[in-house]
Amino acid sequence: MTDINRFYRLAVLSLALLLAVGTGSAFAATNSTLYIEDQKVSLDQSLRLIDGVTYAPVKELASLMDWHVAYDSGSNYVVVMNDIGDKLAFRTGESEIRYNGKAYDIAQTADLIDGASYLPLRVLTEAMHAKIGWQADEKASIILQQDVYTVQSGDTLASIAEANGTTVAALKARNPLIGAALNAGDTLKVITPEFMDPATADVALLAKLIQVEAGYESYEGKLAIANVVLNRVKSGKFPDTVSGVIYAAGQFPPARNGNLQTLSASSECVQAAKEALAGENNVPGALYFFNPKLEPNKAKTASLVKKIGNHMFVR
Repeated sequence: MTDINRFYRLAVLSLALLLAVGTGSAFAATNSTLYIEDQKVSLDQSLRLIDGVTYAPVKELASLMDWHVAYDSGSNYVVVMNDIGDKLAFRTGESEIRYNGKAYDIAQTADLIDGASYLPLRVLTEAMHAKIGWQADEKASIILQQDVYTVQSGDTLASIAEANGTTVAALKARNPLIGAALNAGDTLKVITPEFMDPATADVALLAKLIQVEAGYESYEGKLAIANVVLNRVKSGKFPDTVSGVIYAAGQFPPARNGNLQTLSASSECVQAAKEALAGENNVPGALYFFNPKLEPNKAKTASLVKKIGNHMFVR
């Protein structure tokens, strides 16, 4: 094991321990220090913590990582590219990005801070085929640029996925032209951004709905909102996808009026979305929620599953 890989493994372990006690204290409000490989770097434009999510200055970080940045004045897109063909385009104030020619939704909007474009650090690094970890002693992020993987004789997608801490589905999403049979010498990209991984593709949209419906509620209240959506998906009474439920006519006004495209979800809303998608359901059977103070008559007759904070969750 190389020193860098050992350093990364320790960093990931430290990050996992940190996340176990909550992401809110993961970064100071501003932090100018990070590691690139094993080199400590001080940024001129600091990392920023916004609602528990760390944002990075795109142009400065791209320069340090040898990525390329351009600005399309016609579309107002900032475009970031690496040397293996990845291309990420975004506009400040929006959460829809374009990645390798396709549109994706992320959980937070790109921001303009002190005249510089900022993106969530994880979104930017993973899109540019880099790993991110955490150096607990220094309280600093670690970024490790990853090479494409060259297939060896006897490799399978399953073995490559296991060796790189990912899944076969994620590898296929990242490398859409690969088939079930691999040939020695083929190359694969092994870092799959969360926004395109099939296992987490619904996180962003679900997290932003949680933010707008229960941003000031407890974590349990946020988790319950997510589960109302997922209960509907499974019920047979509503569309059978997360996006279908959220954008259904007459259901969630913020989705229909476009507010979700300019909304950023907090780290707690993202975590609630992830846990709900992983099967954590604190309101089984609940298909609706409402504030009983605003709708007292409905509260008298509704079939209650649970009351959490300002919301009643009902069948």
